[in-house]
Amino acid sequence: MILKRLVLKDFRNYRNLDIEFGGRENLILGGNGSGKTNLAEAVYLLSLARSWRTNEEQDLVRDGSVEGSVTAYVREGNLRREILIRIGPEGKSVFLNGKPLRRLAELSKLVNVVLFSPSDVTLFQGSPSERRAFLDMSLSKVSADYMNLLGRSNRLLKQRNALLKQSNPDKALLEVVTDQLIQVAEPIDRYRTMYVTSLNGVLPKVLGRLRGVDASCGLVYRGFVKDDGSFAERAKKAYSEALESDLAHKSTSVGIHREDFSLRIDGRDIASRGSQGENRMAALALKLSTFFLVEEETKKPICVLDDVTSELDANHVARLLSLLKELGQSFLTATQLKLEGASVIEVARNTAARRN
Repeated sequence: MILKRLVLKDFRNYRNLDIEFGGRENLILGGNGSGKTNLAEAVYLLSLARSWRTNEEQDLVRDGSVEGSVTAYVREGNLRREILIRIGPEGKSVFLNGKPLRRLAELSKLVNVVLFSPSDVTLFQGSPSERRAFLDMSLSKVSADYMNLLGRSNRLLKQRNALLKQSNPDKALLEVVTDQLIQVAEPIDRYRTMYVTSLNGVLPKVLGRLRGVDASCGLVYRGFVKDDGSFAERAKKAYSEALESDLAHKSTSVGIHREDFSLRIDGRDIASRGSQGENRMAALALKLSTFFLVEEETKKPICVLDDVTSELDANHVARLLSLLKELGQSFLTATQLKLEGASVIEVARNTAARRN
């Protein structure tokens, strides 16, 4: 999967930008505040039409403008696609080759972007919701079925919480909604478990490449119930035992929305016993590992690494750049960086230009 060309109109600090990219490594270079991350954000927006920096879509529109847009020209094998994302006062709309996409889930089949940003440094030390978001986003990009299941689960959870907040909840209806939640939770839990298992198949090798030292490591997934063939029975029991507490607190305390995972390296939990540098390397390795789970060559993800090298020493930077040579198309933002054979995009004064 290759992003050949990007056209921005009134997107962030760019009034008009039309730029072509190289098919391998692309270095986006410029001073602080020049718009490097904004350009990387536009690339990432092609994946599920979401930003990693804001939930307010109007933030993506240039100050003083009503509407902004991102147009991408993508190649997947012999296929050529034009993807247009418009952002305006009424929200966003997505078009494929001039025709509107009815559901964002369709976009996940077209473009897959793997991201590492400075905020990912605390992935293992942060809240469980951050780690669940990683799983949900990663799985949604490769499985429309998972995205649909997750959407249904979120709607049912909202319905259950609304019932719990009533002064006199209808317990019969509450039980019906809970049973529906359990029915959706089982395949979601199974998807997550299988994905973590797949990640554990490649993570040690990727982390070893980045660190320069082999390590025994693995993700430990913690589902809200043990799935030993009796998931529904165990889940029903968990909800039943938590019911009185849920009624008192007017919120659902158990379920897939409370699940979590951790990473152990050489027997140590990286979140509690690892340094900031170790956590950075672990989070970067995890993000890059998702690339290797996509087997079909033409569907390999695009990698976006925002300001990843600023806190790394020269040896770690060299190992990272060596690893990127084995990936597909990638975009790295930095103030200064050299990589033989890479395309260089210079960003300055609210514009960008490809140097080679």
